[in-house]
Amino acid sequence: MDNQTEEEIIEKVSKHEFYFETPLYDVIEIGKLDDDLFKGDVDAYNSASGFDTTYEIETSHIGYHDNDYQGFYTVTLTCKRKGADKLRFFIYKNKEVVVKLGQYPSLVDIQFSEIGKKYDRFLSQEALKEFKRAIGLVTHGVGVGSFVYLRRIFENLIYEAFYEHEKETGITKEEFSKKRMEDKVDILKKYLPSQLVAMKSIYSILSKGIHELNEQICLRYFPALKLSIELVLEQKIDMEIKEKRDRDVKKQIESISKEISK
Repeated sequence: MDNQTEEEIIEKVSKHEFYFETPLYDVIEIGKLDDDLFKGDVDAYNSASGFDTTYEIETSHIGYHDNDYQGFYTVTLTCKRKGADKLRFFIYKNKEVVVKLGQYPSLVDIQFSEIGKKYDRFLSQEALKEFKRAIGLVTHGVGVGSFVYLRRIFENLIYEAFYEHEKETGITKEEFSKKRMEDKVDILKKYLPSQLVAMKSIYSILSKGIHELNEQICLRYFPALKLSIELVLEQKIDMEIKEKRDRDVKKQIESISKEISK
């Protein structure tokens, strides 16, 4: 609506994004955070035990304080499925901002474990390394470099589809390589995950980030771009699982047909 205030259209940082996506030392305005950041529950992957779970959030104010609006806090996330599995955070908060100063396990350890669980059987070792490098760079405040690795993953998805369906496209590798990325996606759209086709602008955003944007802007855009790559990968995995299931069923039906026709 035209009458929406700036406050009403602020994009909030969810509890999950804060605890499981936000690097240390990012200064986040109070108004951009969930009101119940320090209490309640949050759903996430348990990297210690290898399953999706719900964590209960417990918060303690450290040392002397005369109000609940500022100071240092310890936040403990306890897995509801396995109470011994806990995540711990050291946080500073005042009336204006919140900063995550420390956490255990580290953000890198948590995200690497989740990436490995999701994609280890479906991504090449090189692609998996590139995804982890992108995440590792972001946790150290390197935004532009992280875009390089995300762009490589996107390019690999395109070229994998081309090599698999080169005959059907009717063009040579040399012709294909000279085309703009959006045109490459259009050529291969029958063979690509619909998420990738719908979000083909990801590539141009990543390229602009590498060549024109500064570190802070790239860091701010990274979570959304990482999620978009994950959505594409997850749909690709679903497609591969479905294709395998279809092949297996066809083999079984053929086997049954041969058996009953003897």
